[in-house]
Amino acid sequence: MFDIRIKEVPLEGIRSPDQLAAFVLKSLGLTSLKDTGDVRLLLALMNHKEGLKVDEIQQEAGLGQTATYARIRKFVEAGLIYKARGAFYKLRERTLAETLDFRVRKDIERVFAGVVEVGKELDDVQARQGRTKGTDR
Repeated sequence: MFDIRIKEVPLEGIRSPDQLAAFVLKSLGLTSLKDTGDVRLLLALMNHKEGLKVDEIQQEAGLGQTATYARIRKFVEAGLIYKARGAFYKLRERTLAETLDFRVRKDIERVFAGVVEVGKELDDVQARQGRTKGTDR
């Protein structure tokens, strides 16, 4: 299960790594622009393709233990990272772009397809009920 809300966010001005990471996370509904901890955690994981243990993430991102675990949980639920063997956390693919394109996009498409199917079913149910109600008059 994952939790992502797609948002259209304007990308303006200087494009530093922090700003670009914030743009990605805000576009996915995973952070506010005021929360730099999420950005630091994402950049730390991007800088260490081999993955990081929780205490290393904590140190790299400059976060406390509770804040680190909360962000890790949020990123895992969003499908951005996973817990690899040896308690290392890493991106689901080699790069962030691949993670977003190959993994997160597929997750979104799969879930959205299910939502569309339920929408169709609801349309059918409503149409049948409408016909039934119309014939009762």
